[in-house]
Parts: sequence; C-alpha cells; structure tokens
Amino acid sequence: MNATARTARRIVKARRNETKAHKQGLHTLASHAIRAGVAEDDASGVAGALRAKGKTLGVCGHTAIMVRKTDNGVRPVKGAKRFTKAEFLTLATAYNPRAAKYVAARQQLLNY
Repeated sequence: MNATARTARRIVKARRNETKAHKQGLHTLASHAIRAGVAEDDASGVAGALRAKGKTLGVCGHTAIMVRKTDNGVRPVKGAKRFTKAEFLTLATAYNPRAAKYVAARQQLLNY
C-alpha cells in the first residue's frame, strides 16, 4: 500500500468518526456557539473562555480524534474535545463576560 492510499484512508476514517460524533450530539465548543447564533469571529473567543471555565468546573468533554492536513499527509490534533449540549449549557451558565459583545453572545448561548 502506498502512502497516498494510507493518507486517504486516515482522512476517510476521521471524517466517519466526526460524522458519528455529530449524530450523537457531540460538538466542539466553537460549533456549539455557532449553532447558538454567535458570529463566527466571536465563537472562537467564546469557546476559549468556556474551555477555561470548564477547567475550573471540572467539565472535560469527550476526547475526539480530529486530524489536520499537512504537507506530509495528516496529523492528529492534540487535545481535541467534544461536548454534549448539557455540558455546553453548564459552561455557558457559569460564563460571565465583561465585554458587551460577549454579554450578548452569552444571552444567545443560554437561549440555545
């Protein structure tokens, strides 16, 4: 088997696992925020704050196998986590932002 076929098989396997996780309701914090209606530019900032809040609350999420394409094929993303909707809402409830745009984003998160 050549390297191209091996790489393609890894990519297909990662996509299959990602699809299965989405069907089970597991999403990254940023994708939960986007689904709640937060702008994509703000979703990564909100996700980082929720991730930090999760460390204090002990909400760890579920380990996910995600891959990123590189020049040499694919490599796994270290520390990738997916969260259920209940875990996400727990973090959103504890989230207390100061900036006005993040206060509005928190309201969208709680209405999700």
